[in-house]
Amino acid sequence: MDWTAPLSAIAGALAGIVATFVVDRDRWKRAQEADAQTVLRETFVTYLAHLARATEGMRFAAEATYDVPEERRRAVRAAFSESGLFEQRFGLTMLAPPRVVELGVEAFRTVRTLRDLLADGARVTDGAFQTAQHTYYKAAQAAAAAMRQELGIPELPFVPLAASHDERSQPQA
Repeated sequence: MDWTAPLSAIAGALAGIVATFVVDRDRWKRAQEADAQTVLRETFVTYLAHLARATEGMRFAAEATYDVPEERRRAVRAAFSESGLFEQRFGLTMLAPPRVVELGVEAFRTVRTLRDLLADGARVTDGAFQTAQHTYYKAAQAAAAAMRQELGIPELPFVPLAASHDERSQPQA
């Protein structure tokens, strides 16, 4: 009896099974990587949004009128707490690579500095607050740049607000 035909059929079937397995495994790995990238991107965007929410909430709380300084202090601290930034920091530390975590935590610390200044009575027009706010902007920019790099997105040039306003007001040639 000639076993060539049945053995060839079995070998062909095995080759087909292995090829299908390899293709499915590659497809699964790509899907897993895409899902992980999506989760990381959402974590980064959410963290940056909470940084902004905290700073803006604290600024608005500090600019309101209060009967006693303790009310202002509580309002500023509440704005910080209610922003969800503290919780988002944990998400960042669980998912992001060390360099992004380092820069993200540094940005968090600058927000805490702003909180403390505002809670202690600083006004948004005070030099100490403006210096701390500039430090926050730099820290948030550095964190965002590291996040973009991690996601493989080209760096975004940040233009100071005053410069970007001046450029928009110039007539186009």
